[in-house]
Amino acid sequence: MTRTRRNSIVFYRQSHQYLLINICILTDINPIQSITLILNHFNYRVGGNNKQRTNRARCGNTGVSAPGSVNVLSANPVRGQKTMLKLGIIGTGRLGSFHADKVAAHPEAELAGVVDPNDAARHSVAQKHGVRAFGSFDEMLPAVDAVIIASPTYLHYALGRACLQAGKHVLMEKPMCASLAEGRKLVELARQNGLVLQVGHVEEFNPAWTAAKKSLRNDLMIGEPLLIDAVRTSGYTFRSSDIGTVLDMMIHDIDLVISLVASEVFSVDAIGFHVIGGPQEDVAHARIRFDNGCAANLFSSRVADKAERRMRITTATATVSVDFGTRTTTCHRASEAVLQGKFAPNNVLPDSVPLLMPTFMQDAFSLQTETHEAVDALAAELDDFVLSIQTGKSPCVSGSRALTAVSVAETIVRSIVKRSAYGQRTRRAA
Repeated sequence: MTRTRRNSIVFYRQSHQYLLINICILTDINPIQSITLILNHFNYRVGGNNKQRTNRARCGNTGVSAPGSVNVLSANPVRGQKTMLKLGIIGTGRLGSFHADKVAAHPEAELAGVVDPNDAARHSVAQKHGVRAFGSFDEMLPAVDAVIIASPTYLHYALGRACLQAGKHVLMEKPMCASLAEGRKLVELARQNGLVLQVGHVEEFNPAWTAAKKSLRNDLMIGEPLLIDAVRTSGYTFRSSDIGTVLDMMIHDIDLVISLVASEVFSVDAIGFHVIGGPQEDVAHARIRFDNGCAANLFSSRVADKAERRMRITTATATVSVDFGTRTTTCHRASEAVLQGKFAPNNVLPDSVPLLMPTFMQDAFSLQTETHEAVDALAAELDDFVLSIQTGKSPCVSGSRALTAVSVAETIVRSIVKRSAYGQRTRRAA
C-alpha cells in the first residue's frame, strides 16, 4: 500500500466540530487508531487519573442490578444524595455554549469548567461565565462531578468511556454513539459504575409532545395499534457532517416512536439519497413495523427548502397531530355515536344523508387544538439530569432507551446502503 502524508489537516469547525492542525494521518490507519490519535493530540487521554479512585456503595435506583460497590472518584457525590453538582462542558461549539448557559443559571449546579481543542471557542465561553478554560480533557475531570458532552458524534464513545471510567455522570448529546456496539459498551459502563447516562433527545421535553401523550393515554393503555407519520426537515447547516440525516435528525423521531409504541421492531425498510456529497445520506425515508401491529413512516431531510418538525399519530378512535416547532397539539377524536356504529352504512337511511353531510364531521368528531407556551427544553433536560443524579431516578431519556434508538437508526442506515448498492448494480447491468 502506498502511504501518503498530509500536513495541517483541517477539520473545519462549524458549530462544535473540531480544528485539527499539524497531525500526520496515514491512509492505512483504521478509524479507532485515528480517533486515538486525535484524542492524544488534544490530551483527551481515555481513562483519566485512576489514582484518585476509591470504593463507595452504590446509591439510588437505576432500574438495573449491579454489584454492591464500584470504583469512582472520591470527589463524586453519591448517586441519590442531594448536593451542588460541579459540571464540565466538553465541546464549546454552538450547542455546547448553550449547555454552558443553562448550567451557569441552574440553582443546584455549578459550571466548573469547559474544554475544547479550539482556543478561541473555549476561552470565549469560559470568559462569559467566569470559569476555567481547561487545556486538556483529563485535566478537567478531577474538577467535576458530571459532564455534558457536545462533541462531534465520532468522538462520543471515546469521550463517554473516559468519563464513565473516571466515575463521572454523563449527559451525552444525541445520538449517543455512532454505532450500536459502542452504545452497548457505554450503557454497560454506566450500569457497572452506578452512574447516570442520559442522552439529549430534547423533544421529550416539548410541551406539545407531553400533551399528545396525554391525549393518547387511553389508546396506549388498551394497546390500540398506532400508525405514526413524522416529518423532520431543515436547510443544510454544515453541522454534524460526520453523520447522516438518520443519526442527525431522524433519531429524534425514532426515539419518540419507540417510547410511544413500546414494542420490538419487526421490520425496517428504508431509502435515502446523498445530495451534498460524501458518504452520509442527506435525505431518508423509513418504514418501521412493530411486533404489536404498529407502524411508523419517518422522513428526514437536511437539504429541504423549509424547516418542519411534526408528527401525526392515528388510532382507530383518534388522530393526534404534533407540531414541535410551533408547540401545537391537535386532537381529532370520534364521538361515542361513531364508535358505537350509529353512522355505519347499514344504520344510515339514504334519505338522511343530505341532512347529515354538511356538518357531519363537526357533529360526529371533536377537534381540539392547543398551542403551548415556550419551554426551555435544554434547561428541562438539565433539570432531569441533575435530579437523576440527586435522587437516583432514571432519566427521561436513559442510555438504555437511547441505545434502542441507535439500534433502529443503524438498521435504517444499513437498509439505505443495501438499497443504494442494489441500485448501483442494476444501473451497471443496464
